[in-house]
Amino acid sequence: MKFNRKDRYKIKEFRRHGEAASVEPMLVETERRRMREVLAPFALKDRWNFDESSFFAFAPPDRGLAFRQMSGKKRSKFRISIGFACNADGSEKMPLIFIGRYKWPRCFVEMSPTDEGFYYRNNKTAWMTSGIFEE
Repeated sequence: MKFNRKDRYKIKEFRRHGEAASVEPMLVETERRRMREVLAPFALKDRWNFDESSFFAFAPPDRGLAFRQMSGKKRSKFRISIGFACNADGSEKMPLIFIGRYKWPRCFVEMSPTDEGFYYRNNKTAWMTSGIFEE
């Protein structure tokens, strides 16, 4: 019988867990019903959604091989936030917005992010602010 190295050394893949939180399903369902009532008078093309996601370029992987479960490693704080907006029926989509910490990132040596075709804004934390959102 032939064993592979993972079996021989009892190495398994573990997911490094970060913060955990839970939501009560009953509260979610109550809020869904309330939002259906609020949105009922509006056509699908007039219902807009904006969402934001973060890109952590230098974060360590959340999985790895180990002999036993270990705690995760602290994440790098470097982030680029990316904003997405579209209406409910998908007929209109806004261009992506990128939010970084630096006014002129090094990767844009000769041309600005706007010249390269990016809608780029900056602030100290690389988070969406009301000023950027209203712009």
